[in-house]
Amino acid sequence: MNHLICGNLAIILSLTGFFGYLFGAGGEDEWKFDVLHRKSGLPFKGLLVSESPNQVVFKCIVRKPGSPTLIFTENFEKSTILKIDRLPESERNQLASKLEALAKERERFANTLRSLDPKSPAGKNSIDYVKLEKADWPTSNKGNAYSYTSQYFTLLTNSRPEMAQLAAIQLEQVYSAYARTLPPRRTNIKPTTILLTNSVEEYLSILKTRGINIKNPAYFDLEKNQVICGSDLDRLSNSQEEIGAFHAKALQDLQKRENDLKQLYKNKVPADLNAALLDNRKKIKQADEANLEMVKKERGKLFERLYHEAFHAYLSSAVFETREGGIPVWLNEGLAQIFEAAVFEIGELRIGHADKTRLEAVKLHLNQNNLPSVKDLLTAQSALFLVYHPSEKETSQKMYYASWALAFNLAFKQKILGRQVLDDYTKALKNGANPIDCFEKLIGMPLQDFEKQHQAYLKGLRLDGVSIAK
Repeated sequence: MNHLICGNLAIILSLTGFFGYLFGAGGEDEWKFDVLHRKSGLPFKGLLVSESPNQVVFKCIVRKPGSPTLIFTENFEKSTILKIDRLPESERNQLASKLEALAKERERFANTLRSLDPKSPAGKNSIDYVKLEKADWPTSNKGNAYSYTSQYFTLLTNSRPEMAQLAAIQLEQVYSAYARTLPPRRTNIKPTTILLTNSVEEYLSILKTRGINIKNPAYFDLEKNQVICGSDLDRLSNSQEEIGAFHAKALQDLQKRENDLKQLYKNKVPADLNAALLDNRKKIKQADEANLEMVKKERGKLFERLYHEAFHAYLSSAVFETREGGIPVWLNEGLAQIFEAAVFEIGELRIGHADKTRLEAVKLHLNQNNLPSVKDLLTAQSALFLVYHPSEKETSQKMYYASWALAFNLAFKQKILGRQVLDDYTKALKNGANPIDCFEKLIGMPLQDFEKQHQAYLKGLRLDGVSIAK
């Protein structure tokens, strides 16, 4: 290459744009960039940082659907540049502000996540990015809790304060994204109460007292306007601390053993003994990393559940009156899954990729000819999405996969979300019209024809969100 990389690759690992991005073709993005055209090779999109007689410093920005933003700075020799399409100054300033916000957000979340790591200097001290209030836990067990109130939700949790901090920050981001992509249509919005328990047992206990017998790990109580979510992170974190202390003691013992051997062999420890010491240290390090990865995965699952149920809550309290049947369960669940797998940055949610696990499952069920049909979804009752007994889990999972697939098609191929035709569809359902007739009007073709096109679309769908189906 005729240019030198002069900056480190900066991966912005935080939160990301949905409907503004959603209605464009796959890969399009609502951000506006300077564009640097080279005499050979593909152009770069990003921000022009500086320009001299001989070179240009350019901050390249890569924003792929469903992936964190990548930013890297490069020096380009003027002789390699064909031209530069420059943004107006006001738009360049906007882009620079977004990049600055991304950097600050990345640092903030990194610090917050470090506070959950018992090995970090922050330890158990909470990081006061949001103001937590002390509160009473609303169960028979009572006990201390923390609360955080925002425009659309009130978080109440009896988990440790650093977990409450992170949950409040994440929920602020996701609700901000919902409000930007699906603006509120209802007046007098009542904030949703989000109960985040410090154990799965506590979560199941709350469900039991309400007479709710389901196996789902999180639940949106429509009547009470509450999201209830169980978290096992406190137990895992405590276990991790115990394991960490055990490993620290083991490392001290290894160090003492090594010192004794050096003294015994006058600093010429036999290779086999030295190798054994190194191997033990390696095993301890691997065990520590495995434990941290387990906590990280559990944390990711927890926030996916929160995003999913919070979407149901926002849709009901701020956009559509779901009690009256305007939004069918398959669309509600399908969109919730799309948001659940999103990437967030500065309060906007960016989507476009096909979730790998769901896509593989959909194609498998298509090949086995047992994926619920579009007709099955249109006439499905909400009970089919819930798990009251382990034997119902497979049926429920298939319904979720099928609803995700149909919502994905409507969002990215049909592009009907955010349009008046969707409002007309929900109003017709609310007034008791036939669901199949309503859907055919929504998509503008007979259901049988759409079913064939839909299956072909799914079979040709790639992870980047583009289908090779004709």
